[in-house]
Amino acid sequence: MKTFVIGDIHGCDDQLHSLLNKLRPDPETDKIILLGDLFDRGPDSWEVFQTVKELADSFGDRFILLRGNHEDYLMRKDMSFMDNLVWIRVGKRNTVKSFSSHGEKMQDAVPWLEEHATLYYKTDRFQCVHAGVKVEPVEANDNYTLIHDHSVVTRNAYSGFLTITGHIALEQPYWFSGDGKHAEELAYGRRRPLPEFGVICIDTGCGKEGKLTAMVVEDGNYTLFSSL
Repeated sequence: MKTFVIGDIHGCDDQLHSLLNKLRPDPETDKIILLGDLFDRGPDSWEVFQTVKELADSFGDRFILLRGNHEDYLMRKDMSFMDNLVWIRVGKRNTVKSFSSHGEKMQDAVPWLEEHATLYYKTDRFQCVHAGVKVEPVEANDNYTLIHDHSVVTRNAYSGFLTITGHIALEQPYWFSGDGKHAEELAYGRRRPLPEFGVICIDTGCGKEGKLTAMVVEDGNYTLFSSL
């Protein structure tokens, strides 16, 4: 069995399909984890939503979707004026346009997201969150940390159980040791043992003229793949 962890998609359905066609995960045996931020920025949020729902139907219990900050903006019922301005600045209008071009509203996605999106996912070798983690166990972190925090990348501030994140767009995937100093750029197509600690960020700027990255984990090793 392989586990496919896919970074922030941000309305880029072509890149998502390019990656899936390259990797061809098996719905009968493999697991697929989406790190969140399906929508906004890119032009095809509606199409991404259809693709993701098809993945959920195909993979069943082996499909995991994390709640990213862009899902959080859409799902929250207490959105402040300032938070809405932030959402507009980071691509909300593109999602509105994409859904309306198909005769739908982006709010139509909320019930499905409420049923499927989770805050974290944990295995015996690594855990996944959208944004950040500060303490162990992962469930002890508050929602803001898991969905919106930046410190695992900007301050290299977490050295606990290996965590896979998205959220912060980088030019290349990186491993962060958590000591505030050491970080390593990670190469695509190279099979490597999973680190025991720290953070691997695989948000590589899809929707911001970057690429979509997947991390394929098998037998304690991982390999990175790009949509380009």
